[in-house]
Amino acid sequence: MRIRLGLADLARTTFGAGTPYCELAVSVQVLQQPASQFRRLWRGRRTPIPVQARRLQELIPAHGSVPTFLAPENSSCLDDALETVLSTPAKRMRSELAEMRWTSTPSPWVNDLAHGRRDALRDLAAAMRAYHDHVLAPLWPSIEKVVSAELTARAWQLAVHGAEATLNSLHPQIRWREGVLEVRAPGDFEIDLAGRGLRLMPSIWTRSAVPISWRHPTLVFPIHATSWAQLPADGHRDRLASVLGSTRARVLHALTTGHSTTELAHAVSISPASASAHATALRGAGLVTTQRDGQAVRHMLTELGRAIVAANSPNAEIGVLSGASDRNGRVQNGQS
Repeated sequence: MRIRLGLADLARTTFGAGTPYCELAVSVQVLQQPASQFRRLWRGRRTPIPVQARRLQELIPAHGSVPTFLAPENSSCLDDALETVLSTPAKRMRSELAEMRWTSTPSPWVNDLAHGRRDALRDLAAAMRAYHDHVLAPLWPSIEKVVSAELTARAWQLAVHGAEATLNSLHPQIRWREGVLEVRAPGDFEIDLAGRGLRLMPSIWTRSAVPISWRHPTLVFPIHATSWAQLPADGHRDRLASVLGSTRARVLHALTTGHSTTELAHAVSISPASASAHATALRGAGLVTTQRDGQAVRHMLTELGRAIVAANSPNAEIGVLSGASDRNGRVQNGQS
């Protein structure tokens, strides 16, 4: 695969972070790969995959293709992502599933899904929601941390060593030469960006890929090992999640900086109604305070809430309850 970049494309090339919704299907695949860093992170939590979510493993094998309709490019919350996935035209869904290289005969459910049957679509939505809520969402703060470390390192590399050195170091399967970015992938084709620019996206994936169905030309590359090294070796388990539940614990962590209800919903990937309900419950426990800000309301942690979040930090010492501070379509062997 060759991506041709002109001067205008280079000027418009940026690094960007993915969302849990465009990474969800990929994470199902890498979770099945024993050597993946994402699997190591998940094993550190010592929590099982919900039975309902295991259905995704019938659809997404450990290696090979990942249907691109399961990876929506732009979604602001889980409900939005599920709506996009479920509204995929049956013809496209059937085509992408037919192109997958199955190692065994697909289950009857996958066949029903390929024909757009309503029961199968409902089961898919339920499986994706269960997987998101119980597997991906609790791990996403750690993913954001390693992505942030990767982006920081790449920004420094770009400033000090330039674009050529940066592009040539993204992954062994990616090489820049003479105005063309070559990505090792099956087939033989060329993409001319024609001034659109390129988004470079670090991912939990273990190989490079170009999601050709996305509107914004994007090259996905695996997060570097040094960025994963930012995480504790034991995959620090959020102790608040075992008491409050993973979603409410994430709400509490998110409110270390003040948020309106809409902002909180976006930060935690839940609906505004759910964000309001969680904030109300935490306010009743004395952990959150809510103030009116014009037409909206603004939620923030109380001193007790800050102390509890600080004590739950991976680096916190037992007994220390103060000192918390604000912290301002297709995918196939390297091709999607």
